[in-house]
Amino acid sequence: MTVRSSASTPRVTTAALTRTAATTSPPVTAPAAPLKKGDAGPKVKQLQDALVKLGYLTKEAAASGPGTYGVKTEAAVKKFQTDKKLSVDGAYGAKTQAALAKALSGTTPTTPPTKFTKPAVISAPSPNYDERNGTAIDAIILHHTASNDGKADLSWLRNPQSKVSANYMIDRDGKVYQLVSDEKRAWHAGVSELRGVPTDMNARSIGIEIVNDGSGKTAFTEAQYKSITQLVGYLKQEYKVPMENILGHKDVAVPKGRKDDPASNFDWKRVRSGITKPS
Repeated sequence: MTVRSSASTPRVTTAALTRTAATTSPPVTAPAAPLKKGDAGPKVKQLQDALVKLGYLTKEAAASGPGTYGVKTEAAVKKFQTDKKLSVDGAYGAKTQAALAKALSGTTPTTPPTKFTKPAVISAPSPNYDERNGTAIDAIILHHTASNDGKADLSWLRNPQSKVSANYMIDRDGKVYQLVSDEKRAWHAGVSELRGVPTDMNARSIGIEIVNDGSGKTAFTEAQYKSITQLVGYLKQEYKVPMENILGHKDVAVPKGRKDDPASNFDWKRVRSGITKPS
């Protein structure tokens, strides 16, 4: 009996397999609704693939719980709903499905182009924070410290007895201090609302303190404006924060008039222009 050598068997190259896979991979589509947190299965995996394609969920996050509608998938859905001006509840319903299908039919790139990088930060941990408990970040709140003494302000924001903090503080010389990680809930906004609707702004926002006495007479420095633009631009991009949710403490504090920061001479036009037209 003659045994055919394995060398005579036609070989399928890696390149050929790759080409075959590329031509046979099904298109990413929006799954049927409804889906919600706690669901699992192929439809959830299909939703995760769609969110990855549109840049709302990373491949790593999707891979960590494929087919399971967990906290990260819910947060991604909330960001998508915010961008599309839908009701933000984190559940995948008929309206979200329609918007997702429309987005997938367009030419939205898998990964949004990077315009901003995170500025250099100095770590200065504060103990004044707690958990966001899965709440997605969809706002950035700017404050003034009510002092021109950055060293004293930093000390106060790190003092457990103060019971206040922010995720970042920007000193007069433009140095950026990170007191609380983005993932944690800093204590900066207090009792708050968003466009008249009561909400926990601490849970859904990044807080930035700017060293300034708030008198309206002390100018914010050139170095501060440069750092503010870079940091806010990066955070807006990173968390897909709508421009209308980049606000001052006075815009969200309850009751109205409780806060007046940032000061009246803060140049919002300059910051917003810098965010939309990065250098």
